[in-house]
Amino acid sequence: MPPSGSFISFAAAACKIALVLTTFGYAGVVAHRMRTQNAQLQKAVDEARAERERLIQQVALERSRAESVVEEKRQESEFWRRMEALARSELRNRDKAVEQEGGPARSSSREVTEDSRLSDGSPALRAQVADVRSTNSSYDDIVLAMVRTLNFEISEVASQVTNAFRVADEPDPEKVRQAFERAREAVGPVMAELLESIQHQDDPILIDIALKADMVGFAAEVASAWDFQHQSKPVFTGLYKQMRRSESQLVSGQWRSRARKYSKQRLYNGRDLVPGFSQQLAERIADLLTVAGGSFVAEDIHAQYTQHLDTIIRTALDLQRIIGEEVVECDYEVLTSHFDDVFDPEQMEDIYNGEIAATGPPGTVPRVLSTADLGLRRSEKVSGAHSDADDGLSVTMLLKPKVVLDTVVYELGLVDEEDASPSTVGPST
Repeated sequence: MPPSGSFISFAAAACKIALVLTTFGYAGVVAHRMRTQNAQLQKAVDEARAERERLIQQVALERSRAESVVEEKRQESEFWRRMEALARSELRNRDKAVEQEGGPARSSSREVTEDSRLSDGSPALRAQVADVRSTNSSYDDIVLAMVRTLNFEISEVASQVTNAFRVADEPDPEKVRQAFERAREAVGPVMAELLESIQHQDDPILIDIALKADMVGFAAEVASAWDFQHQSKPVFTGLYKQMRRSESQLVSGQWRSRARKYSKQRLYNGRDLVPGFSQQLAERIADLLTVAGGSFVAEDIHAQYTQHLDTIIRTALDLQRIIGEEVVECDYEVLTSHFDDVFDPEQMEDIYNGEIAATGPPGTVPRVLSTADLGLRRSEKVSGAHSDADDGLSVTMLLKPKVVLDTVVYELGLVDEEDASPSTVGPST
């Protein structure tokens, strides 16, 4: 029997209702998904905005830091330019005064030779000595300021690196072995063994001492170099020592000035030596930290402390140029003390002001463990004048090097007092 029309209408209506309900349900699902996607997109947008703001702030900070570094370098360069101009002006004034005043006694003060020595105590000789010392004093302040700058920058780097030191979880034995061999050459076998054998987590003071010793030694090598070639230094030094015995201060000083100037010119032709030496210094620091149990890469150290390391090297190079090439009226010597030297308060200064020197077993003679601050000494040869040295040199201590004594190991509890001090024990092999 065929379905009635009313039943068909009811079925059609039911289908329409079901279709509408399905459509509404699907629309709800779609709307929920869209809301979820919109929330995710909004979150991503917010994160992107936050990252953009962070990057903008970081760029602004880096720009400010770069501008600060540039300004600091500009001021530093301007300072040394003024110091150099002051020194040159002072020397020109002295030369003009000599030319204007004339007289054989005055003239001989600038060109004295072994054949024209004046009798001890004569008025002309006293005028000669006074003139030379007056010229020297104009350089004393400049050279002393440079040495003190080196000491300050070295102390800053050592302190910052020591504070950032962390012991590595799993040190690489082969890397440690290689670093130890290089550290032995840099700071000596005893200091290297102390670094390797002592735990530094609680008190890393020995790391600070070793870092200062290494950087002080490196800076002294740069400042005292003839042409930065190790094989040529003994030759130049021997020749100059012999020349100072038989020639006047002016003659030997001028030879030294020309030898250093033209030797460097031939080898480097004006090339900037700061980047290479700065990288070497970073590598030496990384070696010491590796021996002490850390895990550090020279490139990271150089990147983090570039400003300080470059300042140390640039100042050492400027010092090498001034005392080696510009000053001829006298000689300046950048001083360090050697490991195992007996402590001599006339020639060096205890960085702890004697507080540690009294520690150790009874009868202990304090000896030098390392140098913490550079010193400075001036010497000049004035014919016929009284001198303290056999070769006729008058020597003046301008700044004593500061040293760390070997008794520090007892004060820090690194060894027992009944044990021998590091200076009296040979390194293990």
